[in-house]
Amino acid sequence: MPRLDRPQDVVQRLRGHWRRNLSEPLWGRSAILALNRVLDSEDEARLPHRRDTCLGPESLAHLIATLTESAQIVSLESALQLHHDQLPRIALTIDGGWRDVATRLHPLLEKLAFPASVFLPDPMVRQPWMPDRTLIAEALWHDESARGRVATRLSELDLPGAPRGGQDERKSQAIEDYLQTQQKAKAPRLKEIAQTLWQEELAGRHQLEPALDAFSVRRLDQAGLLRFGQLTDVAALAASTDARRALQTGQQRLSRLCREPLSIRACTDPGDIETLDRFTRLDADARWLTRTPGWLEPGSDTRRLPRFVIGQPLASSAGRLFDWLLGHLPH
Repeated sequence: MPRLDRPQDVVQRLRGHWRRNLSEPLWGRSAILALNRVLDSEDEARLPHRRDTCLGPESLAHLIATLTESAQIVSLESALQLHHDQLPRIALTIDGGWRDVATRLHPLLEKLAFPASVFLPDPMVRQPWMPDRTLIAEALWHDESARGRVATRLSELDLPGAPRGGQDERKSQAIEDYLQTQQKAKAPRLKEIAQTLWQEELAGRHQLEPALDAFSVRRLDQAGLLRFGQLTDVAALAASTDARRALQTGQQRLSRLCREPLSIRACTDPGDIETLDRFTRLDADARWLTRTPGWLEPGSDTRRLPRFVIGQPLASSAGRLFDWLLGHLPH
């Protein structure tokens, strides 16, 4: 039996359908959506600790169907151009470089002939990207040891109180609640902990698909629907002794795999605009896709572009999706 929606979910869904039917014009509007992972199972994607960063096959198909009813799915370049179309233009972007881009996302896009842009952290490192909190959550989820090896390790790293044992929805919710209590943890420290857990617990596990390899990137690039660009960790770039060289090296590596890599870059950090501004000055033509929600606005600062990050609850409900998207229209 499907789980009953909370009252606020029902209200949100109804409000989304109401807004969708308003005569408020979307002429000339454009937006960019950001996806992270597409899992093989919808049940796995809707787990509390994953639902904000993952989609399942059904929610992905529902998202595409919802968008095609009320918008045009276009390339990133097309979304960034001024237009006067009656229907809004929506560009799809995928952050992280997980293999599910090739196994789950591309087959659907190929069937419908829809374009998308994929942003890779570093094609030579072959470590896919996920948000630091999500990586910590995955390490806890995959640890089924009776004593809670990962929870013990987190205590040693000054993040005590993590849930232990089991692998069910209650544990998933406990992981989500635990991470909510760690909101005050500083980003650099979280990143350090996440990388430690990746190396000790997650790298090479059969439960986690690896990053796209060079052969897959070349094959997808040649197929024509996907274009590839750099996914940049702004905090790591800030710590680099030569940020300009680091940016150039990443672009050069990508150009060895792709015919025309995207010049626009995506950043993993949700905010930290002041740090990002330091790097826009290194290249006067640089444009960065952020993870801050919003519609593209003509005449606004085109160096920092907003994106709507889509998780499983939004993708699986047209009402919630439209309530959120249209709720960000400028007044």
